[in-house]
Amino acid sequence: MRTLKVSEIFESIQGEGASAGQPAVFLRLATCNLHCSWCDTKYTWDFNNHRYEDEVHTRSVESVRSELEASCARRLVVTGGEPLLQQASLAVLLAALDRSFCIEVETNGTLAPVPELARRVDQWNVSPKLSKSGNREGLRLRPQVLGVFLATERAWLKLVVADEADVEEAERLIAELGWPRVRALLMPEARTREELAARTPFVAAASLSRGLGLSPRLHIERWGGRRGV
Repeated sequence: MRTLKVSEIFESIQGEGASAGQPAVFLRLATCNLHCSWCDTKYTWDFNNHRYEDEVHTRSVESVRSELEASCARRLVVTGGEPLLQQASLAVLLAALDRSFCIEVETNGTLAPVPELARRVDQWNVSPKLSKSGNREGLRLRPQVLGVFLATERAWLKLVVADEADVEEAERLIAELGWPRVRALLMPEARTREELAARTPFVAAASLSRGLGLSPRLHIERWGGRRGV
């Protein structure tokens, strides 16, 4: 029996990226291969400060499928953690899921998807981490893997930035990858409403001056740091 390590399932609006504002059901998978200093979902991987037994729920693929299909939303956002750490079971889930779903997967871009998973995903939200994330470059940046996502022509690049140095680093990465600027977004680093309000004007101006998209963080704007929304 295939299982998934699930952090939470909930309904909300997609707060970030190209489909921001769309109603969705979220499947948040547990565990991550990166440990970002500013991560707003540390409960999916930081088990020194969060109890594994409380945060990680091992569930059958079938039970997850049933819960997702009970939602009135027909956009599924698979997030984490890092969902592709569980891609074998995730591929089984998505193959069984009702075909009416539009499927987004959010990933840090360090793991290439297997073909059977890639075929079922309508939109990849790829967020490679910059140097201030606290991860070593060899762990956080895998250009060949990012090239796999780029080749799907269904991937958006979403880069978290807080200041001019971050924006310049993001620009270099976009250029090195040859990523189409019409599918590249800058997003303010923020975990609270106050941080979001303080940083959004700068990031909006940087996006406009450089011809890049601006990703909002509607869930933080509306609910702050609350979980399950």
